[in-house]
Amino acid sequence: MKEIIIDIGDSTRNEMRWLAFYRSLESKSIKKGNQVIIDFENVTFIIPFCLLGLLAFIKSAFEVTQKKVKLKNIPLSPVIYQYMERADFFKYAKKYCVIVGDYTDVALWERDKEAKKMYGIIEIEKDPIKSANKIAQTIDELQKRYKYILDFFSTNHKNANIFFTILSEITANIPEHSNSTGYLLVQKWESPTKGKIFTSLSIIDTGIGIRGRLERQIKTRKRKLPKNLHSDSDFLRYAFSEDGTRSGAGLHSVIRSLSEWNPNDTALLVLSGNGIMYKSQGSSDIEFTDEDQYFQGTHATIWFYGDI
Repeated sequence: MKEIIIDIGDSTRNEMRWLAFYRSLESKSIKKGNQVIIDFENVTFIIPFCLLGLLAFIKSAFEVTQKKVKLKNIPLSPVIYQYMERADFFKYAKKYCVIVGDYTDVALWERDKEAKKMYGIIEIEKDPIKSANKIAQTIDELQKRYKYILDFFSTNHKNANIFFTILSEITANIPEHSNSTGYLLVQKWESPTKGKIFTSLSIIDTGIGIRGRLERQIKTRKRKLPKNLHSDSDFLRYAFSEDGTRSGAGLHSVIRSLSEWNPNDTALLVLSGNGIMYKSQGSSDIEFTDEDQYFQGTHATIWFYGDI
C-alpha cells in the first residue's frame, strides 16, 4: 500500500494559498488503494472557505482511494483544532477520515460563547425537498440572530436583505443541481486592530459542476447552448448572466445583488471545473480565467466587510 503524505503547510490561511495548494496536488497521482495522510503541523490559521475545501478534498480522496484519510499533527490551538470542532468539521468529515492521536481531553471552547458569531457547517442534501427545508431553516435561524453575525448591517436593513437574497440564491442554486451533497458555512469575526468586521459565506459541493449542470439542463429542456461557450470560465460567465438564468442557472441575482453593495465591502471567488470567477475587494470588475487544476463541483465564497 502506497502512502501519500500531504503537508498542507499554511495553505488554509487564504484563498490564494489554497489555490496554490490545489495546484500542487496534481503531482500526487492519488489512486485506489493509496493511503492519504494530511499533515497539519505547519497550519496556523483556517478560513471558512479553506475548511470546506479541506472537507471536499478529504471526501474526494476517500472516494478515489476507498480508504479513510488520516489527519495528523492537528495543532491544539483555538484557531485550529478547537475551531474545526466548533465548526462541526469532524461531524461530517468522520465518514471520510480518522484523526491520528488522542484529542479526547482537549479543552474545547464553550459553544454558547461563540455560537452567535458562527453557524456551524450545514450539510445540504441532494434531495431537493430536504435541501430546501434545510436552507429555509438555516436562513430563518440566521435572520433571528443576524445582528450578531452581521453587526454592520444592523443600521442598514437594505444590506441585510441583500445578504439574505444572496444566501438564498447561492444555496438554492449551486447544490440543488450538483447531483451531490453540498456544505455551507457562515462566519463573522472582528479585527479590533484594523477596526473591521468580516463576514464570509462559503459553499462547496463535489458534484457535476456548473458546466455539467448547464449542459444537462439545456439537454433536458431541448435548448441549444450559445456557440461561444468553450471553456469552463465561459460557462461560469454564462451561469451568472441574465441569459444563463433564463436557461435555469438562476445565479444572476447574486451578481445583481452584489452590484447594489459598495464594491469596497465585498469580494467573490467561484471555482468550478477549470474555471475561476473572481471579484476583489474594492473592485466592481469580475474576472474570469481558466486554471490547469481541476476543481470537482463548485466552490464559492463571498466576503462582506464592515467597520466596527
